[in-house]
Amino acid sequence: MKINSENITASELITSSNNEDVVDVTEVLKISGTYSDFINIINSDNIIGFNTVDLVVTDVIDSDKLSVLQENTTGTIEQQ
Repeated sequence: MKINSENITASELITSSNNEDVVDVTEVLKISGTYSDFINIINSDNIIGFNTVDLVVTDVIDSDKLSVLQENTTGTIEQQ
């Protein structure tokens, strides 16, 4: 399943990944969600294309958690 939206929430992606064999987010520009949701996406075997997406983190994270996100995307990371 290819996601054609430019913006999507991490929880929507997780739900899609539970119902689909492969979820392709290469066309997505920005994903919003909590740090734990992003970790679920990073650890998912069936969500592809995550490594270039911009992330909006909706909870407070420390520098260690920021580093983990930075290691998994070349997109920008902002905290909301």
